[in-house]
Amino acid sequence: MTAMELQQWKQNFIRDYLDEIDDMEVLEKIKKYAKRIIPKKENARPCVIHSQEEMIAKVREAEAQVERGEYITDEELSKEIETWFR
Repeated sequence: MTAMELQQWKQNFIRDYLDEIDDMEVLEKIKKYAKRIIPKKENARPCVIHSQEEMIAKVREAEAQVERGEYITDEELSKEIETWFR
């Protein structure tokens, strides 16, 4: 189902069912139930805090990767990025 089809389905559902309900108590029950069954969105944390030991280990691993030649130069990266927009 496309996003547009889903939006249309929601509008039809509201028109066909919710718009027909005149009892506020029933609407409150529907709202309460919907809150229970709709998954809560988790807010992603903007950054992850690492311990000093973890940061040192990451730096040492990065240095080892450079020594093994496992890196990309700034120039190579710029060329790669250019291909994304072609």
